[in-house]
Amino acid sequence: MLSALPWLVAALTAVAVATGIFWVLRLLSSSVDRVVQLRQSDESIPAALPFWIRAPVAAVEPTAAWLGPHIPVSIRGRVQDQLKRAGVEDELTPPQFLSLAAVSAVVAGIAATVLQFSLTMVVLALATGFVMPWLWLRDLVESRRDEVIRELPLYVDMLTLALEAGGSLSVALKVATERSPDSVLRRAFIRVQGDLRAGRSRAEALRALGERLDMPAISPLVAALVQADASGGSLAAVLRAQSEQRLNERFARAEKRAMEAPVRMLGPLVLCIFPCTFLILGFPIVMRFLQA
Repeated sequence: MLSALPWLVAALTAVAVATGIFWVLRLLSSSVDRVVQLRQSDESIPAALPFWIRAPVAAVEPTAAWLGPHIPVSIRGRVQDQLKRAGVEDELTPPQFLSLAAVSAVVAGIAATVLQFSLTMVVLALATGFVMPWLWLRDLVESRRDEVIRELPLYVDMLTLALEAGGSLSVALKVATERSPDSVLRRAFIRVQGDLRAGRSRAEALRALGERLDMPAISPLVAALVQADASGGSLAAVLRAQSEQRLNERFARAEKRAMEAPVRMLGPLVLCIFPCTFLILGFPIVMRFLQA
């Protein structure tokens, strides 16, 4: 037991140092990205990748160039779909992402070997290093989906008001993007404006919007707008109905999460809070029995 204590201390120290470095990079990344966004114009699209991801991606570029031709088409397609859902397909290619995961695994394995961990710990470090970029990508997809669901009714309302005031779809998109903070939907609508200025039809620009976001909340909206545009119907009426439907879905989702909260709290209560409470309450009683 005592011989394993130094290894446990070293492992906890390594985890603490890695966590500290991670959060420092996150803070630096948010600060740098904020400065970059403030220097950009309103019509520009800010970088989707944070600074603490862009730097390693640039470092693994030679590995990505070598790995690219050896990646199977099926794996490349699946990774490309995940990158598209995360909104980083323009800044991160499948070879770059897979190279980032591989290099991360190698670095974690080398660090575990230098610290003279056991073979099991080295293998665990390799697996953790490889999985970390995938976990980041999954969290990015989920946060992007949550942000779209949360802000979609507001953007649809702004588009509806602009259309009901007599403006065209281009004018409505410009009004919505000028009077809203930076978000996933704002960047998506800015790209729609760019597609319209480039000469694409409204149906093509809207379909491209649906393909980029690829979310259940966006697909019905895009389909309704394309159908209304093809049939000559009122876009304002379609958007008004879609806004009410999205708002109802957001309320239903909030109620569902509120009902799930007690169930999610049960695990921390049973594993963390209840044992500590029983220990505090039972320790004096056990000591009295032992002393008696």
